[in-house]
Amino acid sequence: MNERLEISTIGAVRLIRMTGSPRRGNPLSQDLIGGLLEAVIEGEEDKAVRAIVLAGTDTHFSVGADLHEVDRMTASEAILDDWLDEFDRIAAARKPMIAAVRGHAVGGGFELALTCDLMICADDARLSLPETGIGVIAGQGGTQRIIQLAGKAIAADMILTGRVVFGDEACQLGIAARSVPSREVIEESINIASAIAERSPEAIRFSREVLREASEGHLRQSMRIERLLASVVLDTQERKKRVGEFLDKSRKSK
Repeated sequence: MNERLEISTIGAVRLIRMTGSPRRGNPLSQDLIGGLLEAVIEGEEDKAVRAIVLAGTDTHFSVGADLHEVDRMTASEAILDDWLDEFDRIAAARKPMIAAVRGHAVGGGFELALTCDLMICADDARLSLPETGIGVIAGQGGTQRIIQLAGKAIAADMILTGRVVFGDEACQLGIAARSVPSREVIEESINIASAIAERSPEAIRFSREVLREASEGHLRQSMRIERLLASVVLDTQERKKRVGEFLDKSRKSK
């Protein structure tokens, strides 16, 4: 049993919840990413499951990369060890995925939600890509997907300034599909997943392929560049200084 995840099935919908345990914000450690990948693959292989909902706690979807792991990583290790390949496999899930986002979806946590077919946000959810503030860059598709969904101006504002976008605004910008009160996010996501599950699985799968080709046909090359630069920046002195200061501040606040 993975304490980081709670997995349940509602009709034809598999609900995967990040529990906030052992760390409240669901930082995307290798253990958590590995558990998510395993849960997604199990959902793909279960013929009774037609759609997957990915959720966090009521206060945190995910705060993004586990900075304790990032702080120990070098550029060459990131490149040679295929850093974030598991994340790519989750993004390529063979069944429809809905992100049910409440609270904070930060950095890689926000990028994880962006990989899903649909994002359902609490109206007060807080979405951000703050990586430049600690000397790193978004490396899991955030730069590319925000441009696709909301345009270069919004992407530049979020990435270069760290601007926080709330859930209701994310819906207006086309980043999220729907925005509802926080208490309704999980139910709404399950209802949408159930509606998808009632439709032809073959038609849904082919439709997803068409949608992805239209929106992400050029993405592979851009993602390679993004991932490479996200790896290279790990070796800069500025990154080491800023991440170190952030971790020291976090330890002192506990």
